[in-house]
Amino acid sequence: MSEAPDKDAGGVQGDEGDEKPELLKPWVAITLAAIALLGAGLAIQQTRASVNEANTAREATRTAVQAQSASVIEGSVQQLESDLVAEDAFIPFREPFLEGGGPLLLAGGAEPATEAQRQAAIRATEEALPTERTEAALRGLEQDSAFLSLKQSALAETRGTWNDRSTQYTTVIAFLAVALFLVGFALVVGGPLRPVFYAIGIVFALVCLGWGAYIHSLSIPETPDPAIEATARGQVETGAREYGEAVASFDIAVDEDGDYAPAYASRAIARILAANPDFVITGAVTEENFGAAEGAIDDAVRALELNDRDSVTYAVLSLIAFYAGEYDQSIAAADEAIAINGEVPDSRLVKSASQLGLGDPDAASETLNAAFDLLDDAQPSPRTRALVSDYVNYMEWLIVAEPDVAEEAAAFEQFLVAAETGFNLDRELSGEAPARGTARVQDLRFENGRLRLTIAWNNLPPNTALTALGFERPIADRAWSQPADSALFRSVGGSGRQVVDAELQRVCKPTGVRVDLYLNGERVQTETGPGVRATCP
Repeated sequence: MSEAPDKDAGGVQGDEGDEKPELLKPWVAITLAAIALLGAGLAIQQTRASVNEANTAREATRTAVQAQSASVIEGSVQQLESDLVAEDAFIPFREPFLEGGGPLLLAGGAEPATEAQRQAAIRATEEALPTERTEAALRGLEQDSAFLSLKQSALAETRGTWNDRSTQYTTVIAFLAVALFLVGFALVVGGPLRPVFYAIGIVFALVCLGWGAYIHSLSIPETPDPAIEATARGQVETGAREYGEAVASFDIAVDEDGDYAPAYASRAIARILAANPDFVITGAVTEENFGAAEGAIDDAVRALELNDRDSVTYAVLSLIAFYAGEYDQSIAAADEAIAINGEVPDSRLVKSASQLGLGDPDAASETLNAAFDLLDDAQPSPRTRALVSDYVNYMEWLIVAEPDVAEEAAAFEQFLVAAETGFNLDRELSGEAPARGTARVQDLRFENGRLRLTIAWNNLPPNTALTALGFERPIADRAWSQPADSALFRSVGGSGRQVVDAELQRVCKPTGVRVDLYLNGERVQTETGPGVRATCP
């Protein structure tokens, strides 16, 4: 007769040990269903993000085409405006015509018209030119073009955010698939491994739930049209040198959308130019802190907080910091601009000037050469002239602001002017004035809104490189500025003279004028002349 099995035998005890894992089976099934629902929800969100990205992409493309068309039309009207201005300026020098055609002559064509008749014909011709109408049309086209360009950029940012969100949801769904596998695998394994796999799967699922909720909570940048319109208006006003109106327009844009980076970046520039109204034309700094006191630095910093890939705003911040004497900050901002776009020499020039301001001429020279190397394959142009003018202005600022490096700043200035002269005349210069001959600036003055001087040279060897740079001083005892258009590069020989009589339209009238004269790249004379009473503080 067989004995009953012992209750303490291993087989029965093992069955009792499996009871807890068996109890997890219903929970595993429920969890699988919950994970499936979560996956469905994430898939819906991913599809929604993908559809929105596609819709925004189509709208961005459509807006980009409109912006390009507006830009072409604007360029055509600008050319028409330029032609009308030229025609208007030429009318007094051309014989007027009668309405019926033919020159304005007296009856019978024997005698010319009187001066009164001639002036009447000129006025009639001038009135026939639609200049005012084209000016109004051009302003509207400029604003439309700026609005569409800004709108396209805003849509591109929105599209990029939707694309990122779609990608993030796809990643979460991939992680959720891992959670689904782990929980499902818990049904396959038995014993103590079942709750382990189940617990790990739950953790993965919860992470995916939190991750998905976080992604959903992130905002999508959608800039309201009023903010874009105000920014576009401000940019057009800045281009028209209406800086006070531009700042007011950017204020409206910031009120409409406090996270719109272009409004802050543009307002920083407008504030700089409002404080230094001739800066774009002459490089003259008339505000002691270059507009920093009016919040330009704060605006630039805020713009970069919202968009840290804006090389132009980094360059603006570098420039503000340089003129404020914050050379370390200027160098740091310039480095950021160079890291984003290293092919633009402007930031390297400001960085070089800041390095010299810190008393490091070796580093300044290395950075200056790196900037100049970017122009090696270029041709002389208004752009290259403007770059040299900018750097000369930085050196003139350092001569006044940092007397300890004034000598080095003057040497850097002469080096760059000599290099520019050789660049313009397409030959290497000796850097030394010729052994014979002279060149002088005579009769230098600014009066009645005009700069007048005479450059005379005598007994110079053939093919001598002559350079003349004009400077202005809007505030007495402050730094000189060197306008890009006040420069002369010539190859001369023997004896001769050149008379300069040019109108200077300035908000801040020069209190003094100066001309630096170079022969073969060496400075041979610095001549100063009188200006007028200061019109800016």
